[in-house]
Amino acid sequence: MQSLTEEMKAMIGEQFAFLATVDKDGYPKVGPKGSLHVLDDQHLVYYEHTFRHAYNNVIANGRVAVAVANRKAQKGFRFEGVAHLHENDEVTEQLLPKQVVERFNRGAIVIIDIQSIYKLDNTLEAGTRIMED
Repeated sequence: MQSLTEEMKAMIGEQFAFLATVDKDGYPKVGPKGSLHVLDDQHLVYYEHTFRHAYNNVIANGRVAVAVANRKAQKGFRFEGVAHLHENDEVTEQLLPKQVVERFNRGAIVIIDIQSIYKLDNTLEAGTRIMED
């Protein structure tokens, strides 16, 4: 697995993230994930409450990408990995805020194992994989 740097963690905390998944027919789906945040150095997490495209695609194959960018700085990152859905289990009990369930009547936790990280900078390095030391 890849590890997040402090710069990456800060960008995830400050910028709006978008999650990309693929449906069973191979069509890409991209959507905002306002609850996405850093769980630890090697994992991202978000609260699932719509139970639509992303939810079904995570169940179908688990392959995801998360893109976050600072438009003004023209810098960003793409995190690719495998998502694990948790619903009605210990992980959900521990990590899902009660407000999510109260507001949407249902909630789940999706934890993403970060397998690779790419630069999304507006430079000739755009799309370059960031390798661990």
